[in-house]
Amino acid sequence: MTEAFPDTGFATPAVELDYRELFHRSPAGYIVTLEDGTITEANLTFANWISRSREELIGVSILSLLPMGDRIVYSTHALPQLGVGRSFAELAVDFVSADGTRLPALLSATRQPAEGTRPALDRVVVFNAQERRLYERELVAALRAAEKAEAARASAEADVLEKQAALQEKDRILQESLAESRRKESLLQTVLDTVEVGVSVVDEDGNVILTNSRQRFIQRRAQPPGTTQANECELLIFGPDRVTPLPPELRPVRRTVQGQSFSDQLVWFGTGDQQRAFSVTARSVQRHGGFQGSVIAFSDVTGLVNAVAAKEDFVANVSHELRTPLTSIMGYLDLALEDETEIPAHVATSLKIALRNSEKLLELVSDLLSAAAGPSSIKQKSADLAELLRSSITSAAPRAEISKVKLVSDFPAQLPAFVDPQRIGQVIDNLLSNAVKYSPDGGRVTVSAWSTSDSVHFQVADTGIGMTAAEQSEVFTKFFRSGTSRKAAIPGVGLGLVISKNIVEAHQGVITLTSEAGRGTVFTVRLPAAG
Repeated sequence: MTEAFPDTGFATPAVELDYRELFHRSPAGYIVTLEDGTITEANLTFANWISRSREELIGVSILSLLPMGDRIVYSTHALPQLGVGRSFAELAVDFVSADGTRLPALLSATRQPAEGTRPALDRVVVFNAQERRLYERELVAALRAAEKAEAARASAEADVLEKQAALQEKDRILQESLAESRRKESLLQTVLDTVEVGVSVVDEDGNVILTNSRQRFIQRRAQPPGTTQANECELLIFGPDRVTPLPPELRPVRRTVQGQSFSDQLVWFGTGDQQRAFSVTARSVQRHGGFQGSVIAFSDVTGLVNAVAAKEDFVANVSHELRTPLTSIMGYLDLALEDETEIPAHVATSLKIALRNSEKLLELVSDLLSAAAGPSSIKQKSADLAELLRSSITSAAPRAEISKVKLVSDFPAQLPAFVDPQRIGQVIDNLLSNAVKYSPDGGRVTVSAWSTSDSVHFQVADTGIGMTAAEQSEVFTKFFRSGTSRKAAIPGVGLGLVISKNIVEAHQGVITLTSEAGRGTVFTVRLPAAG
């Protein structure tokens, strides 16, 4: 069943949709005209655009709503297109509104041929060009925004891919570095485990961060019985005498934590037959000017220490055995020389030479015994150090005169000290004798002394041949003699300074030196104050 729209002849199914409402409320304008352009229907949208009522438009020619130029275009282009092709699209024209303003529009139309009594009708769709342009601009803006977003997305994706590639490259480099680090760590551990020296690396708190198998074996040797693991303060570590436990502050790791670097600290690990001697050397690790830990090396010197002890015992025994026959020889020589008139002159001369050489040999034997005996015979008492110095200068004066060495005194008339006069006198004699001996071409030897609130000092300075830095580090070693003294054939066996050092240390004192090759040497002795 159908019904006709008024004034249009449109037919529509009797359904619930209100096509009239859709027609008039459409966003586009609609016009229905006859073949000559007479308007038979227009929707409200178009009527509102040109400020006219629907009733005013019906019966009016569409050409009357166009300016002259657009009328010609519509008559010569649009109508023929409808007549021939029954349609045209996108014809740009202006409509003149009731107030004379122009409304830009785009027209598209189709022609419905006549049918029966119904004439041919042209259905014209009118698009508001201003709104379309706005829509187009918005669409263009949206498209451009979308293009920018797509470009940004593509750029971000490329950036992500680039970063991902960079991360993959970094990961590859990191993996290679890790593999290289592990290889070097394995190589380092292999090297450390190969050497016959115990090595430990500790951090600034004393925690072990690297060690070798040799050091782990050494640590086990010092573990207290019945324990499997102990920190350093619990280990059985003893001083050079092998029986006195080393105080915590003198133990190697504790010393390194305090930032100390040291060389050749002699310690004993363990007890009984398993006890071993180790020479410990440590060097601190500095990074960015701060303490970062230490590297400690433990060298087993048990054989060397035992050999040195055996050598000293041998020297002491031989020296002791030599002293008795030498004393006897000197006694008989003195006895033979009591009455020189009863023996020929040439025999007396030979006997005197033999006596002098015997005295020199006995003096050497005494030095050897003194070096072996150490400080055991020290007997301290109140004494005048100035008197001891004057006595030694008097004894050295003849030799100094022969060598053309000037002796200079610089100390007070009295200088109280608490010492063993005989042993300290021996130290002064050794230092003064060396100063004169090692100034073979003349020069000056200055003997000075002074006291402070807690100590007494004396010093022997010469302008002789001096020593190099390497020679100074060995000067207190038994039997050491500098290369210069050997080349110059200066007599000596290298025991005087060792004996002097032992005597000074037995007094709880310190002996030091400064020297420069070709410029001379200065020995300084500091002893505790009197009483």
